[in-house]
Amino acid sequence: MIKVDDVVYATFRAPDLDRMENFLVDFGLMRAHRTESHLYMRACGRDQYAHITELGDPAFVGMGFRAKSEKDLFTLADKEGCSSVAQLDRPGGGKYVQLTDPNGFKVEVVHGIDTVKPLELKNNYKFNFGNDTERYNEFIRLKKGPTQCLRLGHVVIGVSDFKESNKFYKSNFGFLDSDVCYEGDKENVILAFNRVDRGKEYVDHHTLLTAPTGKPELGHIAFEVQDINAIYLGHEHLHSKGYDHSWGVGRHILGSQIFDYWFDPFGNRVEHWTDGDLLNNSSPTGVHPYSSRFATQWGVTEDSRK
Repeated sequence: MIKVDDVVYATFRAPDLDRMENFLVDFGLMRAHRTESHLYMRACGRDQYAHITELGDPAFVGMGFRAKSEKDLFTLADKEGCSSVAQLDRPGGGKYVQLTDPNGFKVEVVHGIDTVKPLELKNNYKFNFGNDTERYNEFIRLKKGPTQCLRLGHVVIGVSDFKESNKFYKSNFGFLDSDVCYEGDKENVILAFNRVDRGKEYVDHHTLLTAPTGKPELGHIAFEVQDINAIYLGHEHLHSKGYDHSWGVGRHILGSQIFDYWFDPFGNRVEHWTDGDLLNNSSPTGVHPYSSRFATQWGVTEDSRK
């Protein structure tokens, strides 16, 4: 088993790259590279791309995780069902190993992709919280428009067989359970919020969530934004453009993040989120009834989601 470092990108197919690009720009990404058949979109961080669209019938294809070392790629390639280590023919180069999860989703593990210069953040202000104040002689004057996505934070997939999928991802990539949900008996775990294992370093509450939907499908992909101002600026901009809203604004219980979900033009759910929980390898696993999986602490409830 290797331990992946993070999720890097998600891959889709769509029949119209222009429509996809226009939406993603309004959502807060920027074009990194484009060919006749592929669209690569980046966030503000150092990754070359965070969203890939291949020309074709609408579909969620899969995701890419970053390996901690090139050696890990060769370790993974020795396992049954994995490809050999190969060069990536994409912006930034790098190497990868490919495998297919039990639901037919393509999973790529990559290493050595060149990084890019981070983009300057706009609407970036310090907050004054009660007795914890940081902003002095500075006024908040937000400029309307698309919010800026900082990075891809997590992927949620629906699976045909939870136990099979859960075993696949944990045994291959070293994920840890942050929170799990059960049905009936507490031992009957049917949903898991998975985080990467970077030892004592704190990481996002979840990088991958596998949910028992009874069929392979995308739940959503989620991009971190700077703060609650960015959540609402993004919400207002996407609303002004007439895009289809899914769910939000609210604050989850499991993961704690403030969220806002939208649909791209091809029916894929995408999320803006901020202010999530951070855990390390000593953090205990939470155990909850299945009804808690998408519960909110405030804001729009799950009952209203599309």
